[in-house]
Amino acid sequence: MIEIRYSEIELFIAIILIASTSIQIIYYIFVYAQVAFYKQKNNQSQSYPPVSIIICAKNEEENLRRFLPQVLEQQYPEFEVVIVNDCSEDDTESYITNLQKKYSNIKYTFIKDDPKFKHGKKLAVTIGIKAARYNYFVFIDADCYPETKSWLSSMCTQFNEKTQIVLGYGGYEPQQGFLDKLVRYDTFFIAINYLSFARIGLPYMGVGRNMAYSRDAYEQSSKFTKHYHILSGDDDLFICEVGRKNNTQIELSGMGFTRSAQVNSFSEWCSQKKRHLTTAGSYRFIHQLLLTLEPFSRIVMYVAIILYALLLGTTNVYVLISLVAVRFLLFFIIHNLNMNRLRESKLLVYSPIFDVLLPFVLTILMIQNKLNTRKRRWK
Repeated sequence: MIEIRYSEIELFIAIILIASTSIQIIYYIFVYAQVAFYKQKNNQSQSYPPVSIIICAKNEEENLRRFLPQVLEQQYPEFEVVIVNDCSEDDTESYITNLQKKYSNIKYTFIKDDPKFKHGKKLAVTIGIKAARYNYFVFIDADCYPETKSWLSSMCTQFNEKTQIVLGYGGYEPQQGFLDKLVRYDTFFIAINYLSFARIGLPYMGVGRNMAYSRDAYEQSSKFTKHYHILSGDDDLFICEVGRKNNTQIELSGMGFTRSAQVNSFSEWCSQKKRHLTTAGSYRFIHQLLLTLEPFSRIVMYVAIILYALLLGTTNVYVLISLVAVRFLLFFIIHNLNMNRLRESKLLVYSPIFDVLLPFVLTILMIQNKLNTRKRRWK
């Protein structure tokens, strides 16, 4: 029988802690700092290509009344707004019809409800692209609004001969309470990931709340057919398919952000997260590996810290304290810079809580997705 001594366990935990913390430090220095220290390039030519803004709306009359005028009143030379009414049961059609009397650049199209045919947002996006007059598409959701009247120009001046995809930031309106901080921090951290990965040449997603791409990029893609069976993915899986280092730019000037109305409950947020998590398995292997490694190393780091403290370890204690201190110093500095850059206020004080909490919550939601999938298949 092999006897494992106490000191050997302590040494093993110390090694695990050093490895996991080192991975965390690498992510903050080489990945997340990309957004914090990014210098937005000014487009000297100031080219303003004609663009089609595409909005897919399903029972969004109230949000369209609140936010659509801010889209229509963008300061931009030539653009149209394509509204795709996706089987709405409210008065979206009559509202848009009346609005067309005031704004001549609204194009309206719709999808009729067919009980025999179930579809996701990808069909509405496809209909919008087919209806679009111009060769550059900018996407924003019906429950979103641009923060400035320069949103459209900030996004579209990024296009050039090489750039076919522009990724912007879409945050949520600040509210009161803990749920607000959870939703906004989660959104912020997702954005830091996809914006940073795009900067290092590995674009893997964008958000339908604020992204743009050319007709050429769409024509070069599978046009959603590779992942049509997944309800989500009109944004992230499209970028994962066609986004590359030389054709993707990010917009971080501060003038090109959008904001959205928040969810009303924790259960609604969980449902939203579970729907979005269904696309993760369709990412490229390198993306899955890198996106899994960070939260996994974070969980291991925290578990190792707790175990080491419980054992009252003394092996390499000064090395471990220094390494963990460096990780948390980087965590606060880079997060603070990124939060300022994305205009996310009053989140830094909550960030250590969510740094611990979110990996465990998302793991639980992913397990629930797997179990639900098995149940559906079994039926």
